[in-house]
Amino acid sequence: MSALCQHCGTPVPATRSDGFCCSGCLHVHHMLHEHGLEHFYHLKAGQAVPPVSAQALREQDYEWLEAASKTAEAVRVNDSTAVELSVSIQGLSCMACIWLIERVFAKMGGTQIHVDMTRGELRFGWEPGKFSPVEFAQELQRFGYLLGAPRTDAGGAADNDLERRTGLCGAFAMNAMAFSLPAYFGMPADFAFARSFDLVAAASATLALLVGGSYFAMRAWRALQAGVLHIDTPITLGILAAYAGSIIGWLCGEGGLKYFDFVAMFIFLMLGGRLVQQMAVARNRRRLLRDPSIPEESLLRELRAGAEFTVKAGQAVPVAAKLEDAHASISLEWINGESDTCTRSAGQLLPSGALNAGTQALHAIALETWRESTLCTLLEARRGGDSRDLRLERLLRGYLIVVVLAGVIGGLWWWLSTDDWTRAVQVMISVFVVSCPCALGVAMPLADDIAASRAERHGVFVRSLGLWKKLTQLSQVVFDKTGTLTLENPVLVNADALDKLDACAQQALRHLTSGNLHPVSRSLFDALAHVPDASHEAEVLEEAGHGLSFQDADGRMWALSRPVDASADAVFTRDGAVIAAYRFRDALRAESRDEMAALRERGLQVRILSGDREAKVAATAAQLMLRRDEWQHSLTPGDKAAWITAHDAPHTVYIGDGANDSLAFDAALCAGSPVSGRSFLEHKADFYFLGHSMRFMSRLLGIADTHRLAVRLVFAFSVTYNVVTAITALMGHLSPLLAAILMPLSSAATLSLVALIFRSRTARESSDGMEAVTVQTNLAA
Repeated sequence: MSALCQHCGTPVPATRSDGFCCSGCLHVHHMLHEHGLEHFYHLKAGQAVPPVSAQALREQDYEWLEAASKTAEAVRVNDSTAVELSVSIQGLSCMACIWLIERVFAKMGGTQIHVDMTRGELRFGWEPGKFSPVEFAQELQRFGYLLGAPRTDAGGAADNDLERRTGLCGAFAMNAMAFSLPAYFGMPADFAFARSFDLVAAASATLALLVGGSYFAMRAWRALQAGVLHIDTPITLGILAAYAGSIIGWLCGEGGLKYFDFVAMFIFLMLGGRLVQQMAVARNRRRLLRDPSIPEESLLRELRAGAEFTVKAGQAVPVAAKLEDAHASISLEWINGESDTCTRSAGQLLPSGALNAGTQALHAIALETWRESTLCTLLEARRGGDSRDLRLERLLRGYLIVVVLAGVIGGLWWWLSTDDWTRAVQVMISVFVVSCPCALGVAMPLADDIAASRAERHGVFVRSLGLWKKLTQLSQVVFDKTGTLTLENPVLVNADALDKLDACAQQALRHLTSGNLHPVSRSLFDALAHVPDASHEAEVLEEAGHGLSFQDADGRMWALSRPVDASADAVFTRDGAVIAAYRFRDALRAESRDEMAALRERGLQVRILSGDREAKVAATAAQLMLRRDEWQHSLTPGDKAAWITAHDAPHTVYIGDGANDSLAFDAALCAGSPVSGRSFLEHKADFYFLGHSMRFMSRLLGIADTHRLAVRLVFAFSVTYNVVTAITALMGHLSPLLAAILMPLSSAATLSLVALIFRSRTARESSDGMEAVTVQTNLAA
């Protein structure tokens, strides 16, 4: 069993011996202790939090925040004027995060702050001239939190609507139950307030039907129009049958037909389950900020052929363009997967999707419109909805036919044999009511939520409701290479060369590499994350293809450049004298070999599709012991998608991180992406992951197996429960009171069953892990 990171609690890669999963977690851990905020770990109480994103370690552009703070609304607080601003925030995970953010905010002199962890939003206020929002954002970034512009996505509106429906139906259900209980406890029909109680219960059920029942009815109707049989169909049937019977019973004075409390409570439970199911997914979707590499949409729409435009450092070139500057350093990693940067001279082509890897903005002339560009095609490619489960549809179709026939035939039999139409209607409605998948509708969301929580412990975050079903249908796992199988940055071989530098030199090197996208710069900057920023004001100059330099306040010239010989990959100089030389190598993510072996043991095929050169892909494949037919090189985005389409796409998961993987995402059954801070794919993937370990995939599949087991057992329980209660109803023994009692009991039973399955499987895995550690220890001894 792997050791757990001292900061985030996710498994530590076998390649690290410092007790942390990545340099980001190491940096934040030191920051918390340095500022006396280690109480964060007591509040976390052993709960796993997301690993610190590498994006949080790098220089961010806060121009948007500076502009927003100048136009923020002014409000009156305690007889004084304050300015308030709402922003989105990345990195929240638990109450400890809120405590930490509030401490940092109070230390910097803010007046009021509200953190909405569910929505990933932060609203704070300050007195003008006494607080700097940009400095606050920079301080939060040092602790691993990133601020971004407020979200404008429409997903929040749908979530708010479901929350409102659930809250209102909860109130209606309480009313309906409160005013139905007296009848159950023997209130006589001629009691003075009996009709008033019935009226309140009927009104509550009607409102619950209109507010909450309409949610399921609309979804069932849309599904039927599309030729799909959805689980909301039997739910809608049960709701309508119970409500119709209740109205008939109320108007006719037949107490045996009144299910008003059942209707309201059933709708509330179903909405509550659906809300739990969607909240976890919505929370993960809101964890990430908008990709800063892509310019604002309003600017993109205005691009025309011949128009001049500017690309900031770290941003993508949106359209094919001609470079106007004398030189520029760009990265084609998004396009073809090659991590090395290259240079362009004035008049040369800048392809759409190339990243400005330099420290300065570049200027270019557009050769096409935004709609014609390759990057636009990749960005607007969208994954389709969850694939239809034909087996479930057939099962639901058969189930509904049986339920309807049983209810109608049972009702007719009672009518013909007893000549009591009210008893016949009660039997028919009782069959429809107890056949509703109430227990299944409550337990399934819980299974999804527990599975998502288990995945988060391994740094994986689920964005798609249908992911667990898809993961059990896989036959192959296809990986991109650069940034996916390999680390985002090359590994510094001689890390001790950094430790030997004095504090002044470390700060100078940190300043040189800050904000530069060259792989060497990114690697050095991440390694120096613990070094305090000396706030050098001197501008870093870049000579494209040669290196970086700046002159400090004391007149010393610092530079990071290519060496004259092949003994190193980069040299760090002071006034022309070499004070350190650095060597780098591309490295696989931790535990990549073990992960490939684990996936093969599951019977899955493993493939690599890369746009990188043959030699680089061959070297990676050799380390992973892949055969020649198990990897492809020099592929375009279209080539990747075509390969997946031709090789069992309905049973393939694709994992990639660049824009060149976007079309492959859409071709595969499901897709995942690492969070690099320079890719939009995590915003469209079925799941994304943080940290540097590759072992997440087999663990995710293990969670999917547990989820499938829980679903099957809950389904078996629900079928058994429905058969027993349906027979009871057909025999005429199921009264509204018994139905009202059995409904919450069955739901509680299925919830307990789901929790027990996940707990027992987790305990078994922990036991197996401890046995493995014991065996390894004994062997070592």
